[in-house]
Amino acid sequence: MNTKHHTCLLLFAFVCSLLAAPAKSGEDESLQNPALKRFYSELRTLVRKHYPKAMSHLLKDTINFKHDTRVFIVHEAQMTGEWQDPWETRGPKPGGILCDIRFQRGKYQEQAVAPQAFDKRYFKILLLAPYSEKHNAHLVVHLSYPRDVKEDFLKQFTELVHDFGKHVR
Repeated sequence: MNTKHHTCLLLFAFVCSLLAAPAKSGEDESLQNPALKRFYSELRTLVRKHYPKAMSHLLKDTINFKHDTRVFIVHEAQMTGEWQDPWETRGPKPGGILCDIRFQRGKYQEQAVAPQAFDKRYFKILLLAPYSEKHNAHLVVHLSYPRDVKEDFLKQFTELVHDFGKHVR
């Protein structure tokens, strides 16, 4: 083996070891917010009761779950009445579900009024933003569901989300 080839192999091995080694910051940061673990567990139990094959995860201050989704081409009218250019967005198929939940400190201060539902033609998006005075925090919830969603699931989900403060440490 020549020296040039040997040097390239060593450089390649070094780069691979850097990529494989876990990154460490000054403090050992958890990938899950410990305060949300109990709420996530309650939510996952509810989702799996109605959608047994749903995938879910808790990463930092975000909870996601989904089952049977696809990419839709959506376009909407602007406030002027003109149509926007269509764009791709992920949503649930009939029998599916998609949800993103973000935990944030303080009160909800975004532009969209919550609660409200947005009709995206193929599915609806329910926006919830419950606030917990005890924790001085709120959730921003985007639940995408098809027209055939089980009303029982929507009711139980909404109740759990509104009571999130009981399940957060």
